[in-house]
Amino acid sequence: MKMQHSLAQIESGEIDQNRSKQLQKPQGSMPFNPLNSFKQLTLYQKTLLILSVTLSGLVGGLYLGSLTILSESLKQAEQQSATQTIQGVLSVLGQDKKAFAARYSDWSAWDDTYAFIQNRDESYIKSNLVPGQFTNLKVNLILFIDTKNRIVFGSGFDLKKKQLLPVPQGLQQRLVATDPLIQASQTRQATLTGIVVLPEGPMLLTAQPILTSEGKGPVRGTAIFGRYLDSKSITDLSQATQLSLSAYPANHPNLPLDFQTVQPRLSPESPIAIAPLSEKSLGGYVLLPDIYQQSGLLLRIEIPRTIYQQSRRSQQELILTIAIVGVVFGGVTLLLLERLVLSRLGRLSQGVRKIRASQDLSLRLSLPGNDELSVLARDMNGLLENLDLSQNALQRNLTHLAEVNQDLQMTMQCLQREIKERQQAESALQQSEQQLVARTAQLEATLQDLQQAQMQLIQSEKMSGLGQLVAGVAHEINNPVNFIRGNISYANRYLKDLLDLLHLYRSQPSLSTPEIQAREEEIDLEFLLEDLSRLFSSMQVGVNRINDIVRSLRTFSRLDEAAVKTVDLHEGMDSTLMILQHRLKANADSAAIKVVKDYGDLPPIECYAGQLNQVFMNILANAIDALEEQEQRLQQQPIPLPLTEDNTWNKQIRIGTELADSRTVRIRIADNGPGMDETVRQRMFDPFFTTKAIGKGTGMGMSISYQVIVEKHRGRLHCASVLGQGTEFIIEIPIAVTST
Repeated sequence: MKMQHSLAQIESGEIDQNRSKQLQKPQGSMPFNPLNSFKQLTLYQKTLLILSVTLSGLVGGLYLGSLTILSESLKQAEQQSATQTIQGVLSVLGQDKKAFAARYSDWSAWDDTYAFIQNRDESYIKSNLVPGQFTNLKVNLILFIDTKNRIVFGSGFDLKKKQLLPVPQGLQQRLVATDPLIQASQTRQATLTGIVVLPEGPMLLTAQPILTSEGKGPVRGTAIFGRYLDSKSITDLSQATQLSLSAYPANHPNLPLDFQTVQPRLSPESPIAIAPLSEKSLGGYVLLPDIYQQSGLLLRIEIPRTIYQQSRRSQQELILTIAIVGVVFGGVTLLLLERLVLSRLGRLSQGVRKIRASQDLSLRLSLPGNDELSVLARDMNGLLENLDLSQNALQRNLTHLAEVNQDLQMTMQCLQREIKERQQAESALQQSEQQLVARTAQLEATLQDLQQAQMQLIQSEKMSGLGQLVAGVAHEINNPVNFIRGNISYANRYLKDLLDLLHLYRSQPSLSTPEIQAREEEIDLEFLLEDLSRLFSSMQVGVNRINDIVRSLRTFSRLDEAAVKTVDLHEGMDSTLMILQHRLKANADSAAIKVVKDYGDLPPIECYAGQLNQVFMNILANAIDALEEQEQRLQQQPIPLPLTEDNTWNKQIRIGTELADSRTVRIRIADNGPGMDETVRQRMFDPFFTTKAIGKGTGMGMSISYQVIVEKHRGRLHCASVLGQGTEFIIEIPIAVTST
């Protein structure tokens, strides 16, 4: 029978370990583990790796040891050499300062200069202080100052452009009697040479007393000569010292990074610092004081690291020698291990691979000798015998396990089918429930729409019949009223004629008889004549009033009209107020309601006039109802309300119209009633919603009004109310409905 696993895995016990790893190993790649990688190497590779690491550690240890031992002495030697180089550069700088001062001593101790300070002869300037002389002297500044600190001559000079310049402003501010430049030359008759850091740049100055050619006094002033320490000056100094030099003012705002790092280490007491710049050079940093013994100039000297480079080469040669010795030693050691140990292990491994490839447990390993490897070969042969016996038992167990596994798979499939059927049934039940809920909601919405449509239809029929009735009544009343109105003027005129004739009769005493006089007194003719005129005037007012009511009824009777017409909005509002006039007047139980009109200048608008009048009627009627109910409650129990100046509450409705913009009109209808809370205001336009008592309202008035304004006229209807302060309805409709 063939083996199911390799012999090497059985021997090392990796079968059970691999199974447990497959059960525990998560999906995805495992993180890198150096120990696992080392375990996967062959014995030869491990031996080679150990020797390599050992030799590398030996070489590294020797290198670090030599570096530690030599680094301190190397650092001291390098520091000492760098310090000597810096001192040499400072010596050159000192000599250059002395040479700079000596070069111009002939000018300060010269009879011509001595006389010029006193007489200020212009010929001295023309012959000596010309641009060519500045160039020959290689100076950027010549300044002559007398003993009263007055500048006798002063000029700057640009050596590149060969042109005269003003004296630097930064230097002029220093020329006072107490300044060392003046004090040293005029008080102590001494020459002062040093660096001055000006805003224009650092400058090397020499201040010398002005004496005669024999060096005698008294001192007549101070001669100052200056030269900028620019890049050319630094370059000349570099050429003189054969070193690379860089200089910056100590207060320079943008110092290079290496200068910023070293600057805190420099001070007047410790003006020298050394820091490595690279593997090939050191940086020697010097703080040069100015003539005021303050921080003046930072100088960097790049010094070749000759000692360091020589030491590095010596260390490299030492490491190379150690490496060669280590490689030779490692090669000999590896050769001995190969012959005495690794070759025998290879033969043992080859025999194991042969048994694994053939899967024949009857084969045996052959390795003569009495060492540990030979003992291992004999132990492995015994293990092979035990494995052969165990393999048969394992195969029988695997067969039984496969049968049990097949039964479990069939049971699992049955369970999965049952679960799937239950899930489908549950899904169908949920879907049916959702459909039932949706159908119920749809039926409720349909029922509400039907109820709303029924109420609208009833309201429409009622208002249509009312419109026809009002139009008929207005027509029937209008005919006799027109007859009376037309004849009353003639009757009035005829009456006046008769009264004139009566007065004419009364003016003739001869025509008066006792019977006539008695009749006049009986009927009180004077009062009758006076009251008859007032009677006809009252009749005329009554006829005009009836005519206005008839006109308002005819205007309001447009309720049954469905077509868009161009109308006067104010006329419709006034007709609605006329219809409601009986509710606005005072009666025995209620005070009058004051209507305040604030009409704007509106153009004629295109609208459904009858339906718009119905909206006005609904809003005004609700306002009147609210004011009357509030008045009744106020009589029973005082309620806080907005009062007038005399602490009384007057019922009032305010109506205003205006142009919201070029295409929209706005109507405001407000009352000073009790107002409403936010809950009522939010449901104001819902169908069948009312706060009135049963039998006093259907709850459709404001809903129909909202539909007329928003749906019919494409406008807006908004209600603003504060509890205890009144309610305001704002209507906005377009001027032309057909254009929306």
